[in-house]
Amino acid sequence: MVSEIEAYRRMLSVLNESGIDYMIVGSFAAIEHGHIRTTHDLDLVVVLSPEQVDELVETLGDEFYLDRESAHEAIERRDMFNAIHFDNGVKVDFFALDSDDEFKYVQFSRRRCIDFAGIPAFVETPEDTILSKLRWYRLTPSERQLTDVQEILRLWEGQLDWNYIDTWAKSIGVDDLLDQVRKEL
Repeated sequence: MVSEIEAYRRMLSVLNESGIDYMIVGSFAAIEHGHIRTTHDLDLVVVLSPEQVDELVETLGDEFYLDRESAHEAIERRDMFNAIHFDNGVKVDFFALDSDDEFKYVQFSRRRCIDFAGIPAFVETPEDTILSKLRWYRLTPSERQLTDVQEILRLWEGQLDWNYIDTWAKSIGVDDLLDQVRKEL
């Protein structure tokens, strides 16, 4: 059986080899920034053309279930779709970059290249992970989002760009949540 990490490595390798722009977000981004916790899916923001969707489906077809029509529709709507590994059931969620959302566009432009289990991969910055998780909490409250934020703040103390965080927190309407989390630390 293919391990979860091998399935994720395979997906990221295919994206790298295909020249598809992507960024790891969500739980794996929090893990990269030092907050170790369990997760069973990889969340990616992607910039995909219809041709790249077709190439992705063809390349991964023997390893992942990836519905071509759903992926095309999601890219057109700037929505999400997923791929599920046949062998172990791990899921990769793809979120189409919404270039009309200024924060998401800036966030994507700030991504960093890291080593992900031996391969290069692009991940959002700690500042953007904080902001994204606060935004997700605003949409669907989950204590896990706030815990992730608290841990990143604790682990990156003295290293964060607070001007950037404060400016964007106010702009995307999560400044009150940020203040709450900071007070709880």
